Amino acid sequence: MKTFLLVAILIATCHGLVRLRDPVTQRGPQKFENSIGKYKYEVGYLKVPIDHFSFTNDMEFNLRYFLNTDNYESGGPILFYTGNEGSLEAFAENTGFMWDLAPELKAAVVFVEHRFYGKSQPFGNQSYTDIRRLGYLSSQQALADFALSVQFFKNEKIKGAQKSAVIAFGGSYGGMLSAWFRIKYPHIVDGAIAASAPVFWFTDSNIPEDVYDFIVTRAFLDAGCNRKAIDKAWLALDELSKSDSGRRYLNILYKLDPKSKLENKDDIGFLKQYIRESMEAMAMVNYPYPTSFLSSLPSWPVKEACKFASQPGKSQEESAEQLYNIVNLYYNYTGDKSTHCANAAKCDSAYGSLGDPLGWPFQTCTEMVMPLCGSGYPNDFFWKDCPFTTAKYAEYCMQTFSQISYNKTLLRPLAGGRAFGATSLPSASNIVFSNGYLDPWSGGGYEHSDKVQGTVVSVILKQGAHHYDLRGAHPQDTEEVKKVRAMETTNIKKWIKEKARNVRRFN
Repeated sequence: MKTFLLVAILIATCHGLVRLRDPVTQRGPQKFENSIGKYKYEVGYLKVPIDHFSFTNDMEFNLRYFLNTDNYESGGPILFYTGNEGSLEAFAENTGFMWDLAPELKAAVVFVEHRFYGKSQPFGNQSYTDIRRLGYLSSQQALADFALSVQFFKNEKIKGAQKSAVIAFGGSYGGMLSAWFRIKYPHIVDGAIAASAPVFWFTDSNIPEDVYDFIVTRAFLDAGCNRKAIDKAWLALDELSKSDSGRRYLNILYKLDPKSKLENKDDIGFLKQYIRESMEAMAMVNYPYPTSFLSSLPSWPVKEACKFASQPGKSQEESAEQLYNIVNLYYNYTGDKSTHCANAAKCDSAYGSLGDPLGWPFQTCTEMVMPLCGSGYPNDFFWKDCPFTTAKYAEYCMQTFSQISYNKTLLRPLAGGRAFGATSLPSASNIVFSNGYLDPWSGGGYEHSDKVQGTVVSVILKQGAHHYDLRGAHPQDTEEVKKVRAMETTNIKKWIKEKARNVRRFN
């Protein structure tokens, strides 16, 4: 059972590790099961090998998929979402761009779940109990799942689709997968929309390890936050935590849950981390209209948060209150919560997945080692926890996964870059890489400017947060995202026509 692996240790020990979790995964499957989703689909399961790369292991498991053919016409394209680190419902509900395209393209819409997430557990409730089982969790195994799935849909499940074009979509880690899917299986996938995909965020890719918090800070400063106000507020928390009266004040101000009250000066660390996580998460979901991930948020939430820190506080108490108002906006904008549970060793965090919280951490302790840390002033307005070292990270991984026989040799910092490319993707074609200037993960994106290289397109949304372009059309959408989606649609139509020409050529 997974329960003996404490999520609390995970979050408390290395906050940077869990940051890639896509914001949409913060809503667990049970939340979708208890509500009526915006989109309708058939739920099915496909048997796939547990190990695609062995000819001695014949074990299989049920891989979950969602399928909608309401708009499909025989021979039409298949829009294929490469599931990432969470339950499939979350991606189906938050990738409206695919659903919006389906009527225009007469397309089938498919979402395939990533192994070891959601209900696609190769060993059922024993999937996370032993390294010999969890070792089958990898991006390359998942890509092979997707390749087999496409063949199933084209040849068996969807009528008249044998010669259909297949367009991959994905955001965040899913965007990395959609790009790699096209690169590794170009005979199966005809093009890919890779949104907010940090494809070059590996240890050997020369990405600055502190760029994530640099972009978070930039987003807040550009939205009206005062640098001195934030810096002064962190110092105020440190000073107030040194006395009994100061800690009592903070416990009351932050409405801290009884199990996460500040009891000594060192406890201020978990409260500061709680605030930091909320700011980092808010930067990712900085959309121009209200959204609901972990909780409800207003439009342009970072701008709203910065109204509380537009100038330095006049006292320690006022400065502490500024940070409280920011963190409360993220976790409790509607005012429904009566307390904040801030101690990650005892509570959920901004990145606490409600699905499979140890899946992504395991991937980052094996193949997806992504350096992340803050360096403080002037880079960012947090505190220095750089440099990132694999030795220190290995200790974290050992602490988290030692009970399932994990050992340090499984931490392979160069694996991701070696498998897919750490600094370039020379074999890439028919891919649109979109990144948001407001998104902290854009620092590891394909390009940091608009560029066209052959059939590979890079586009930067200056008003874009985490895979904003994949979201469905909204009345409050920016003109910029409308143009980006139009450009992506044009490329998709071009890829579909290319597929049709190739089919005629070879038949």
